[in-house]
Amino acid sequence: MRLFAYAVVLTLLLAVSARSVTTDEIRFRYQDGLIWLKAEVSGKNQSLNFLLDSGAGVSVLDLGRARSLGMRLGNPELVQGVNGRAVAYRVDDFQAASGGITLPKSVLAINLQAISECCHQHIDGILGIDFFRGRIVQIDFAARRVRLLQQQGLGLANCEILPIKMCNDAFCVPIRVAGNRAQWMRLDTGCDASLEWVVSGSGKKLIEGTSVGLSHSSRPYIQATVQIGKQHFTIPAAIHAGPIFSGEGGLLGNGLLSKFRLTIDETGDRVIFEETR
Repeated sequence: MRLFAYAVVLTLLLAVSARSVTTDEIRFRYQDGLIWLKAEVSGKNQSLNFLLDSGAGVSVLDLGRARSLGMRLGNPELVQGVNGRAVAYRVDDFQAASGGITLPKSVLAINLQAISECCHQHIDGILGIDFFRGRIVQIDFAARRVRLLQQQGLGLANCEILPIKMCNDAFCVPIRVAGNRAQWMRLDTGCDASLEWVVSGSGKKLIEGTSVGLSHSSRPYIQATVQIGKQHFTIPAAIHAGPIFSGEGGLLGNGLLSKFRLTIDETGDRVIFEETR
């Protein structure tokens, strides 16, 4: 299943060794190619299903769930989605936690019903880039843990370390695809694909091999070699003739990210890839 359109909607709306010092951690379920967390709202006797989405520029709460929880909604505002404009409401006092870790208090409430239909269960909310700010967040796909780490004691042996560049309020890292020069790709844990690659631009070599078919979003895709630091991987890459987001070369999703213990060090402007076997 591809949730590429879902990743676009959310964004348009506005790892290190296990020996590292850990402050807190959240257990997650990896399903539908996405990272599912349980969240508890203060004073409410129910758990919510959240997705961890490093490609979303803001954290989101489902509008229906916000109303059922009695959240105070701000004035309506129009936000741009992939299929046009939608109405959202600011919630400024969202008091919730996951695994004892406090979640962002200011979120947007918007209808998530349509994208929930692509998943095995309803999406109550999304944790976006504001969850990562001021933190070192490790996503351990093998152990199914999200950990908050401390700067001291980070083990960087046998890791690939790439710089972070902020583009359109999103984390981007330099990635080489099919022997081309490095492009800034969005680090997107809200995308279940391996790679959504923008091939527009003069002199870009499209493929090293042959097109192998269509994704079920009807996009052509190829088997392409992707270089992360010194490591090379051959993965399926969906092809986009034009930009997905201005100034970005595409989306790097969980199909590839899940091969690593991934640490997003927002405080140090870097991402650490530790391959797990």
